[in-house]
Amino acid sequence: MIHFKFSPKILQRLGEELVPNPDQGIIELVKNSYDADATECKIELGYISEIGGLIIISDNGIGMDKDTINEGWLVLGRSKKANRQVTPLGRLPAGNKGLGRLAALQMGSQVTLTTRPQNQPGIEYCLTINWDDFQEADVVEDVPFDIEQRSTDKHHGTEIRVSNLKTIFTKEDIQRLAKELLLLADPFASKSGFNIQLIAPEFSKIEQQVNNTYFNEAEYHLKAKINELGIAQTTLLDWQGNIIFHAEHGEISQQPYKTPPTEFELWVFLLNPQSFSARNASVSTQKVRDWLTQTGNVCLYHRGLRVKPYGDKDDDWLKLNYARSRNPEVRPSTKTVIGRVIVNDPDDMLLQKTDRLGFIENEAFLELKRFAIDVLEWMAKERLKVSETKREIIKKQVPRDITEAKARIEEVIKAEVPQASQPKVRGAIQQYETVTERETKLLREDLQLYRSLATAGTTAAVFAHESGKPIDLIQKIARRIEKQGQEILGEKYDQYLGKPVAMLYDVSKSLLRFSKFPIHLLKREKRRTGIVDVHHVIEDTLTLFQSFFDDAKIEVIQEKADGKPGIYGSSALLEAIITNLLTNAINAFNVEGGRIEGRKIIVRTEIEGNIFKIRVLDNALGIDNIKLDEIWLPGRTTREGGTGLGLTIVRDCVTDLGGIVKAISKGELGGAEFIVELTLIRE
Repeated sequence: MIHFKFSPKILQRLGEELVPNPDQGIIELVKNSYDADATECKIELGYISEIGGLIIISDNGIGMDKDTINEGWLVLGRSKKANRQVTPLGRLPAGNKGLGRLAALQMGSQVTLTTRPQNQPGIEYCLTINWDDFQEADVVEDVPFDIEQRSTDKHHGTEIRVSNLKTIFTKEDIQRLAKELLLLADPFASKSGFNIQLIAPEFSKIEQQVNNTYFNEAEYHLKAKINELGIAQTTLLDWQGNIIFHAEHGEISQQPYKTPPTEFELWVFLLNPQSFSARNASVSTQKVRDWLTQTGNVCLYHRGLRVKPYGDKDDDWLKLNYARSRNPEVRPSTKTVIGRVIVNDPDDMLLQKTDRLGFIENEAFLELKRFAIDVLEWMAKERLKVSETKREIIKKQVPRDITEAKARIEEVIKAEVPQASQPKVRGAIQQYETVTERETKLLREDLQLYRSLATAGTTAAVFAHESGKPIDLIQKIARRIEKQGQEILGEKYDQYLGKPVAMLYDVSKSLLRFSKFPIHLLKREKRRTGIVDVHHVIEDTLTLFQSFFDDAKIEVIQEKADGKPGIYGSSALLEAIITNLLTNAINAFNVEGGRIEGRKIIVRTEIEGNIFKIRVLDNALGIDNIKLDEIWLPGRTTREGGTGLGLTIVRDCVTDLGGIVKAISKGELGGAEFIVELTLIRE
């Protein structure tokens, strides 16, 4: 009789595939403690900043007897937890493949398991695994283990020591581990029954940031749930706990949700001083921001434990930021919410991936996700109705307010102004009204223009956000081709595949930079008014454009004035000026007959008294076939396919900053030259 045999390399391969970062391995062992009904779990890190460190994970769970070790713990790919029997503490085990611990145990060259079964008081079992032994073996089965039995006076529980670590833990790894451990067993539940302690300096600081909860400072509190029949309901409360809106299933979805019973809870914060002062908040917005930095976003808890990557810093699994681009005034972002989706799933409808990072996107998971997104859509719709109603009321009220104000002015004139002077006063007021009406007309025209630009910008941001997925796929495919190509072709890999794979990497990196461009430009904090570090904004913008310059073979030279000059305004306005002038310069090289070699752009800053100048000049063909005073008009362009809006935006932004902008058809380098003059703020 013959049967499958496994090379020791399989163990190494599984370990590499199942642990994306070192802290994730520890999380897997902590999850095993949870499954063992532990109420306390301690993680000790020793000498982990260098190769050869030590990790100890100990708990007070039910422990394992000899048969459990032999028939369960040492059997890879199968777990007795898969039968889903509820533990004495009422937990449904989170793991079911028996592979998570394998990846974790291979972080070091030696593992020692010491376990004391609850059903055998006074007895403990000890097992040591030397992974180096497998290097000499042909197949895994050739390496035997001895389980040592001995007496003990300790209580039941398990300790795992992973020694001679192969990987160095950085400070960032420990900080990430601390946060993951604190969020693992839903710290915002009234009682989790599973306490985790990490012996590391970073843990206490992050623990304090996580535990200093500020739920009372939330503007809105959303509660929603699905019952056993897939029927949902939801409620939105204000900061005082009053119900604002409530909806039954029919207002949320036309069909029942084909997913396990689920609870969804979300706290929405308006992080502005006006909102906090209106409610007499007891904490600053900065404290709440710091807290949300550690705990923000929406996490998914499955059988009492958090499932990564849902709710990670860069994981927008419910598309909060994507949706926000449509209605930013009524929709939250991942940085302004904290929430949790809780599902017990006794019937195993949700299936975790082999590496336990996320769920397989089967019907149950997609329906769970649809439920959460539907509830968020309902909340946004109801808030938008209120917002639009208020806006319509204001629109209708403004003409009445103006009429009443005029009547009041007339009353004051008649009562307080001498009769001989009344015509002059009325004439001055009429002149003011004429100027104001002219200004209002111009503002309406500008509003239409910038609404169109905003639509283009937010649409580009949406496409940019979604483009990240195919870019990730390109990179994964490139890595797979590279890995398999090297295994199959060996030394001939570089000859046949090295260059095209490198090109795939370069293209994906360029696409990734391009995709981040519109999102970078639309960041809300850039619109805050204050003193702006001009050189910092210019350097950031040039860095953002670098991939464009590289592709167009343009040399960019930055010539900076001395010091750290500042202007009063917003980063967004200054960035819009620099961005559009750079875009204009890049496009100038792409006209018919334009320069191919030796392309150059200079961005120069100068200080003359209290005037700060920004010059952007190029060596393209210059400004032809259009009068200089017409280049600022919206829609006027000499480039086929151009919008004619870039220089209009430059002019308006400079005006908003209280400055002036001039253009030279053929400047110092032979091409166009633009000079922006702004008032310097001296420190």
